[in-house]
Amino acid sequence: MIMAKVRAFFENFWNTILTKHQEGIYNTICLGVILALPLLVVLTLLFICCHCCWSKAARSGRQPERNQKKKRKKKKAEEDLWISAQPKLLHLEKRPSLPV
Repeated sequence: MIMAKVRAFFENFWNTILTKHQEGIYNTICLGVILALPLLVVLTLLFICCHCCWSKAARSGRQPERNQKKKRKKKKAEEDLWISAQPKLLHLEKRPSLPV
């Protein structure tokens, strides 16, 4: 019973494709694009998942190097936190005046 319903679904689906193809090339192209979108989404998700898994495995072997990089970044970030008392005045002086 379930197999008959599945078979009927795919037969109706194929009949719809053939009908749209016979109606014109525009319908065929649109149908192709619409049917390709889910496949593109699945392939993209598969690529992202594989990329995350492979990069996670690669990162686990290089843990000490990563900690050293973090320490260096923290030192640079602490040096960049200094803010002058009048930052806007310095920027305004550098701008050329516009004729009125």
